[in-house]
Amino acid sequence: MADIITFLTKDDRQQYQDIIELLAALVPHNAAEDSQFAKSHLSRNANHVVPYVMELSFAFDRYKAIRSSTGYVGLRNLSNTCYLNSLFTQLFMNISFRSFMLNAHVADSGTAQKLLYETQKLFAFMQNSLKRFVDPTNLAASIRTYDDTGIDVSVQMDVDEFYNLLFDRWESQILAPVDKRAFRSFYGGQLVQQVKSKECSHISERLEPFSAIQCDIKGKTSLQESLQAYVDGEVMEGGSYPIIPNA
Repeated sequence: MADIITFLTKDDRQQYQDIIELLAALVPHNAAEDSQFAKSHLSRNANHVVPYVMELSFAFDRYKAIRSSTGYVGLRNLSNTCYLNSLFTQLFMNISFRSFMLNAHVADSGTAQKLLYETQKLFAFMQNSLKRFVDPTNLAASIRTYDDTGIDVSVQMDVDEFYNLLFDRWESQILAPVDKRAFRSFYGGQLVQQVKSKECSHISERLEPFSAIQCDIKGKTSLQESLQAYVDGEVMEGGSYPIIPNA
């Protein structure tokens, strides 16, 4: 990094000085560690001593903080938006879905595709920003409810309800039919509801699209066990016809 800065600013002393001052404001320098850092660098143990304060002091401006050493960028909590932050973080970690959203065609970033555009910006900052966290205010402001009102960040939402709303809004802003099909393929499928008689071999089937399924986790030791319980048949009351869902 030092070599890059030197090369880019070697012909402009003032610009070089300005950049050094900006870097100093971004990551506080620990002068006491300098000599120890130099010694460890010579002994090829530079990773053990760092002459910069990575952990923030109480009074330090967190807006100037660099991204976590884990390599991931967080999301600022706007008020009661833990449901939004956790869902977007989970979706971001699906690399194929993230790539699809980042490359989705946006023709009108102002109104018709504003949510899609703000999603691209948020994912781009989460992927490439050097900040410790990203502010999702613009994204939250672009989400419209089914009543065509903005979401209230001070009110906690059910994450499953929010998930369905979000995907419905995204799909409506994806233009090409082929892209819509690709979008649905990430989180969606069809359930087959089967009614089977105990007295004959006839099976009645009904297809139902889904974007998420709710699994019972109480008393279950694994996701596989929970999914198995979801597709187990049930005997209908007043008859002998089990209903067996198959995903």
